[in-house]
Amino acid sequence: MRERAKAWNLEDVVDFEQALAGRPATGIEIRGRVAEAARGLEGAQARRVGLRTWLDGQRRGPSGRRFDSALGLVAACFGLIAWLAGLSAMLGMWDRDLGGVNVMLFLAVLIGGQWLLLLVAVIGWVFSRRAAQGFTGVQMAVGRIARKMAGESESAWWRGLADGGAKPRAVLGWRLARISQAAGLAFNLGILSCLLGLVLVRNVGFYWETTTEGAMRVALETGVRWLSLPWSAWWPGAVPDAAVIEATRLVPGDTGALGAGPAAWWQFLLMAVIFWGFLPRGLWWLLAWRAERRALAELDFQGKHHRALWRELARGERQDVDEKPLDGVLVLDVGGSGLTPESLRPFLLRNLRVHPAAWKSTAVLDPGEEEESGRALALAPAGVVLLAEGWALSPPRMTALHGRIRAATGAETPLKFLVANVSPESLPEAASAEERREWERFVDSLRDPAAEVYFYQENP
Repeated sequence: MRERAKAWNLEDVVDFEQALAGRPATGIEIRGRVAEAARGLEGAQARRVGLRTWLDGQRRGPSGRRFDSALGLVAACFGLIAWLAGLSAMLGMWDRDLGGVNVMLFLAVLIGGQWLLLLVAVIGWVFSRRAAQGFTGVQMAVGRIARKMAGESESAWWRGLADGGAKPRAVLGWRLARISQAAGLAFNLGILSCLLGLVLVRNVGFYWETTTEGAMRVALETGVRWLSLPWSAWWPGAVPDAAVIEATRLVPGDTGALGAGPAAWWQFLLMAVIFWGFLPRGLWWLLAWRAERRALAELDFQGKHHRALWRELARGERQDVDEKPLDGVLVLDVGGSGLTPESLRPFLLRNLRVHPAAWKSTAVLDPGEEEESGRALALAPAGVVLLAEGWALSPPRMTALHGRIRAATGAETPLKFLVANVSPESLPEAASAEERREWERFVDSLRDPAAEVYFYQENP
């Protein structure tokens, strides 16, 4: 219920990046509200709720509202331009000397051209994701126009969004995808409007022509049969048969204007635009709308600046031990530090809000130890704590261990890295500032929404 009451939207995402770019100081009151809102939550869910609460106290200026409004205006302008383009494209299909429309050219340009553009867009999207750019060239252009219209061409929040991980970028990316698909819908509406207008006010004929004897006829008949599958059963009159196709072939040397019709052709073209132009765009628009909502619901805030803010907010959280029931964790001692459960139990209870239900070495997750791993993890409903010494960070080894833990527990299980050095008396002591920075950078690099890093410190 807390998350539902604090749901994110695109305006919030923009305002969050704008507020974070200003490096504001977080007051004690806001820290308290964040701690209260995120209490009992873990991982990405805690960050979604906590950072949304932080935003409520730090929001500065109308950047999100202006950008959202600018996107709406851009969408309306693009829609009008696309509708006019559809009208012009349909008029370009009409041969005024013959008074007719070449059906082969219509299908190849107005239907096939749209599918070709969709294919190019999908390829561009795939390559942009692989290159970690996040946005296609078209989306970047639309975003730039919207920022200029909002008066923020050099927006700090845009740079923060670009560095903020896949989920925040996806929110804006899917909104921009919706704008492009809405323009596609308008383009097809322009074609339909012009086609119906020509049929109503002009004696429009339909024809096709070829220099081959039978190959083009067979191809046209096959294409008509396949394209008309969605409506052929309930509107057979909108499916030109072999006789209609043969009768409308334009033989070289024929001159003069064509007669109107036949009706089967314009009805077929009308339905082809609806089913193969308009409806696919509408389906993509709905998919983009749902994907945007899903991206907002799954925001994980994995950017370095996001995780740094969250560590700053979480570091000041102090709760009494008996405030809520505690859950057990599996503690994995990486490298055998020699620290005992008794020496770390007070810190685990007070700062991590867990108790060590099981204490094992990393060998418990070695290959071939699945049965022992399962028994140990069954004792740890609150997840896993990886205990490591500050000086002993080995990124390849820790990355491999992280992968084995995730394979055994799944992506949602809380994973806490606890970094502590060992004193000559075999007691835990704090890591150095440089060791803390190295561990923070490493954990950030994992891009794991359910992973956090904690550092041992003496509690007063």
